[in-house]
Amino acid sequence: MTYLVLHVRPYDFEGKDKKRHKGATLTYLDLTATVPEPELGNSPLQLSVDEQLAKSFTAAPALYNLEFGQRRGRDNKPTLYVNKAKLEAPVNLDDGSILSI
Repeated sequence: MTYLVLHVRPYDFEGKDKKRHKGATLTYLDLTATVPEPELGNSPLQLSVDEQLAKSFTAAPALYNLEFGQRRGRDNKPTLYVNKAKLEAPVNLDDGSILSI
């Protein structure tokens, strides 16, 4: 399914566990999501991807085909993750065309 990835923030740090953590945080929009009343617009979503998958994100903002999976998280609750990402098209938000009414 296609999502609008707005921002990709790489990270590389040593955690409290003394392990190196590398990857990226994605901020994206699900443009097909239903917006409940009385809300307006699409709320941005965020999740982290590992270092290997982070290399798949070569442009932002851009449309990406993202494939999601889920795994067991804290207290056995499902946690969403991206297992595949493919760039479909860059998006230019700087050209002013979205400001035309």
